Amino acid sequence: MKTNAQFPKWKIGVLFILFLVMTGGLAAKKVITEAIQPNSSNHAYQADPNLVGPENLCIIFGGVIGTFSGGGDPQDVYSWEVTDPQGNVIFDRTGGGPQFETVKVAFNEIGLYKVELSVRRATSIIYQDDLTVNVKKGPELVLLPDYLICSYTPVQLTAIDPNTSTISDYTFIWKDFNGKVIGDQNTVTVLDEGFYQVELFLTNNTSGAAECLITGTTYVGPSLDFEIQLSKSAICQGEALSAGLDTPYPGDWSIIKPSSNDKTDLGSAFEIPLNNTDISSPGEYTIIFSAIDPNYPGCRSERRKIFTVNESPNLNFTIQNRPDNCVVNNGAFTINASTDLDSLIVVEIGFFQSNVPENQVVSLSNLEAQIYTISAYSNGCKLTTLLDLAPKDPPINTGDVPDINEPTIEVEPETCGAIGVNLGKLKLIFNQGNVDGEYRVMSNGIGTIVKGFIQNQQVVEQTLAGGTYFLELNIDGCAYPTQEIIIESKNLVNFSVPKKINICESFELIPETSEDLILTLTDPSGNEITKNSGEPFILTKGGSYSLLGKASDSSTGGCPKRTTFEVNVIPKINFDLILLEEDCFGNKIYKTEITGLKPEQTSIRWLNESGDIVGRGELFYPTSNGKFTLNVQPLETGSCPNEPIAFEIEPPVLSVPMDLSASKICPEPGTSTITLSTTKSAVNRLEWIYFDINDNREDLPQFHNQFEIEVTREGSYEAVAFNKIGCEIGRNFIQVEKSTFLTPPNLEEVYTVCSKKNNLPGIDPGDYASYEWYFEEDLVSTNRIYKPDQVGTYSLIVTTIDGCEFFSTFTTYDACNFKVVFPNAMVLNDSNRDFRVLVSLGVTEAEVFIYNRTGELIFHSFINEIPIEKPILNWDGRTLQGNKVPLGTYAVVLALRNKIYGFEEKITSSLFVIE
Repeated sequence: MKTNAQFPKWKIGVLFILFLVMTGGLAAKKVITEAIQPNSSNHAYQADPNLVGPENLCIIFGGVIGTFSGGGDPQDVYSWEVTDPQGNVIFDRTGGGPQFETVKVAFNEIGLYKVELSVRRATSIIYQDDLTVNVKKGPELVLLPDYLICSYTPVQLTAIDPNTSTISDYTFIWKDFNGKVIGDQNTVTVLDEGFYQVELFLTNNTSGAAECLITGTTYVGPSLDFEIQLSKSAICQGEALSAGLDTPYPGDWSIIKPSSNDKTDLGSAFEIPLNNTDISSPGEYTIIFSAIDPNYPGCRSERRKIFTVNESPNLNFTIQNRPDNCVVNNGAFTINASTDLDSLIVVEIGFFQSNVPENQVVSLSNLEAQIYTISAYSNGCKLTTLLDLAPKDPPINTGDVPDINEPTIEVEPETCGAIGVNLGKLKLIFNQGNVDGEYRVMSNGIGTIVKGFIQNQQVVEQTLAGGTYFLELNIDGCAYPTQEIIIESKNLVNFSVPKKINICESFELIPETSEDLILTLTDPSGNEITKNSGEPFILTKGGSYSLLGKASDSSTGGCPKRTTFEVNVIPKINFDLILLEEDCFGNKIYKTEITGLKPEQTSIRWLNESGDIVGRGELFYPTSNGKFTLNVQPLETGSCPNEPIAFEIEPPVLSVPMDLSASKICPEPGTSTITLSTTKSAVNRLEWIYFDINDNREDLPQFHNQFEIEVTREGSYEAVAFNKIGCEIGRNFIQVEKSTFLTPPNLEEVYTVCSKKNNLPGIDPGDYASYEWYFEEDLVSTNRIYKPDQVGTYSLIVTTIDGCEFFSTFTTYDACNFKVVFPNAMVLNDSNRDFRVLVSLGVTEAEVFIYNRTGELIFHSFINEIPIEKPILNWDGRTLQGNKVPLGTYAVVLALRNKIYGFEEKITSSLFVIE
C-alpha cells in the first residue's frame, strides 16, 4: 500500500473501543447545608453539585470505563470513592477543577459497585451523594490492530471470543474501507488489503436502545510496501506488456488467465515482459508478484494487479477465384467481419472502408496473384493478417506466361555477437542467371518486414531477425509461389534488473537470474566490476549504469546481453518520534515527524516488542504498555540504512501520595512549618492555597514548587500537585493552629556544680515533650532532669507537645573545688604563729582532730559557720585539759563538709610543735 492518506484519520493504525452506556435514574441528592459567611464573595452565583453517571455498564475488553460527573463550581474540590462488590476501594481520587468534576473509572469485574462523591467548597463539605452501578459481563474484543496477508491467503477477522456465552445476543456489522457492509456475523473472511471496521452491540428489550456498543478497526495487508507497475492497463490481442515494481524487491511473478483460478509461473525477475504467448486470449488477467520479507520469512508479501486484453477484430476470408496464372489479374476474395469494425484496409490495393458492421461481406476482385496485407480496426485495437492469393495450380497458359524458375534459398540462423545477437540471413540464388524483379519479406500480424528490387542480379541477400516469414517474389512480372522462411533464433542470456533504482546511501543489487552468468557492471564513472550470478553489486553513485551478462559456458548458454538502468541517490530519510497528545487518564497519541517527504511517500511501521505490526500510519494510538519501535522508509526505494527509534510506554502515574504534616504556630519564631511528602519525581508543578477561618481563599504563589513552607497565619493550607502535562495528580490540605503551650522552662541564671562526690539534685525545667541539654555546643542529655557536672555555659531547648521550642541558657560554677591552708609547724605561746585553718567558699562545716604519738586526742574543734578567708579552728598548743603539750610532732586530721551538696573530705597531716 502506497499511501495512508486515502483513509480518514480516525482509521489510521488504531484499535479503539467506544463505550455507550445506558443511564438510568439518578439517586436522590443528599445536600449538606452549612452556614456561609455573608462577607465571602467566593460563594456568589455558584452552581449546585449533582452526581450524574451510568447505572448499568458492560465489561468489555477486560474492563469497562464509566464516566461520572459532579457538576458544581470550577473551584470546588471533588472527592471520589468507588467500592467494588466486596467492599474494597478501587478508586479514590481528590482534586479540583474540570479534571476532577468528571472522572473516568475502570471496572474490571461484574457486580454492584458504589460510587460516592463528596464536594468541598473552600474548607466546607457542601454535597454528598452516591450511586449504585451494575456492571455486567460484556464481550471481549479479540480483534487485533493489524493482520498480515500471506501469499494472498484469506484472513479471518474475529470480533469477540467465539466462546462468549451470550454471543447470540449481539448484533455485528462489518464494513470495508469503502464503508460497504460485508458481514453480520462474529467472524468475517477478507482478502482485499485495507482497513476494516466492526460494530457490535446489545439491544435493550425495553427501550430498544443499543447497549455496550463497541467499534473496532484493523488493517489487513502484506508486510512489504510496493506497487506493481504495468506498461499499460489495457492492451489488444497480439500486443506485448511489461510488468515491474516501484520498489526494487526481488521476487516471483505469476499470472492468472481469464476463466481460470490457477496461477501460471512466470519466473523470478525485477521486471518481466508478457508476450503474445502469455496473454493471447482476450479477457481480464491478474498479474501477481510475491516477495519474502526477512522480518516475516513465513509470510510472503503478495500484491496483484488486473489488466485487460481487449479482443482484436476478427475476420474471415473466402477466396472466390484464384488468378489464372502469375500474370493475370482476375483473382477475387471476400472479407467477412465477425465483429463491428471501425475501418478495414487492404494495403496493396489501397482499399479503405469505414464503419463495417458485423457480418458484412466485402468483395474484392480483379486481383493479381500476391500476398495481401489486411488491417482491421475496432475499439482501438488493430488486426493485421496476410492472405496469400496464389495463382491456380496448374496455371492456365495464356501464352504470355514466363517460365518460373524458383531460386535456391539458403538460410543462416542468428548467431551470438560480442554483445547481443547477430541477425540471421536470407540468401536467394537464381539458377537461370541474372534476373529483374522485386521481393517482399512479410510476417503475419505485422505485414511487410522488408522489400526490395532485384536489378540484373543472380544473388540477393537480406539480413533478418529470427522468426517465421513469408517470401514473396515477382520476377519479370510473374508472381512466384510464396515460400515460408524460418530463421532460427538465438536467445540472449536471461537476467533482470530494475530500470530505475532509488537508493539512500547504498544499495545491494543482485541481478535476478536462474543461469550461470558472469556479470560486469559499469558505473557512471566508467569503472567496471565483475561478479558471478548471485553475488551483489554495491551501488553508491547516482547516474547511468550498464550491466553486461555473459554465459559462463558460451557453448551452451545464450548470447551476451547488455542492459542499462538509472540510479537516483536520495537523501537519507530523517524522522523523529513525538508524543503528540497525552490526557490526564494515561491515554497517549504518538506521531512520527518526517523531514523531506510527505507521510504518504513513506512506509511507516510501528512494532511491538514481539515484532508484530501494530500501526502503519503517521499517528500511533497504543492500546497497551511496553516496548515499541518506529521505523520509516521512503517508498519506491531500496531499504535505507536508518536506525529504528525504540521507545517504551510505561504505566501512567495518575496519582501520588500527598502526606502533609504541620507544626503549630509557636511564640518563637511565630511560624509553622508545613511539609509535604510525595513522589517528587512525578510532580512537575506544586501549588499552595490558603483558606482563613471564614473560608476565604488565597493563592500562595510565593510557595510555588516548594515541598516545605513556613507560614505565620492560622487557617487551612492546601497543596495541589500537577504532572508535566498539567494534570492534577494529588491534593490534600491541613489545618494550622497556634500553640496553646506558652510557658518557657523555669531556669535560674546560675547553678552550682560539685566536682566532688555529692548528692546535688538535678535541674527540672518543667513538663515538655522533649528536652535537649547542651554544654557549650555538645548535646549532653535528652532527659527531663539534668544534673550539670562541668563549669561553663549550658543551653536548653525544650519542645512542647505542639512542637514549639523554647530556648534558655545558664552558667555554672564549681562549689566543691575549695582551697584549704593550714601550717605544718607552730610555736607555743605565739598567737601569730599558732595552728589555724583557712578555707574558701563551699565549706559549711569544719572539724579538726590533733593526736599525740600514742594516739591520744589532745585537741578537737568544730565550726559550722565559717567566715570566708578568716582563720578557724585555731590551736595554741594546749591540751583539752589546758596544759601545754610537749614539743614534738603531732598528727592532724581535718574534716571539711558541705551538707547542702552532701560531700565530706578528710585531710591528714603532721604538725611540728616548737617553742
